[in-house]
Amino acid sequence: MAEISGISELRARIASGIARQREQLVADLDALGARMVQEIRAAAPKRTGALAASVRHEVVATPEGVRLKLIVGNDTVYYAPFVEFGTAREPVHAFVRPVVYREEQQIPGRIEHTLSTSWDAE
Repeated sequence: MAEISGISELRARIASGIARQREQLVADLDALGARMVQEIRAAAPKRTGALAASVRHEVVATPEGVRLKLIVGNDTVYYAPFVEFGTAREPVHAFVRPVVYREEQQIPGRIEHTLSTSWDAE
């Protein structure tokens, strides 16, 4: 019977590589989120500044993976969707969607780069 050695070491290296990928992905998404928040804040209409100040991001780990969440508005700034999408009386003033649409084109390439370079660190 043939004996294969090194399987446990291989599994440990793979697990380490996957953990490293996840850490890099979280860091990259956090940096992307921070940049997007700055762009959204700059594009937000500023009557009082509360709308721009309400913009923030979170990187959320789920069982399915890691997600970047952009949050606009809060209990005080409940009107954020009315500004973004307009109402019957107020025109649309999109300040979130242009930033998201611009960035979403580049996200797959960034993720591919992160995943491919994470194995180089070992």
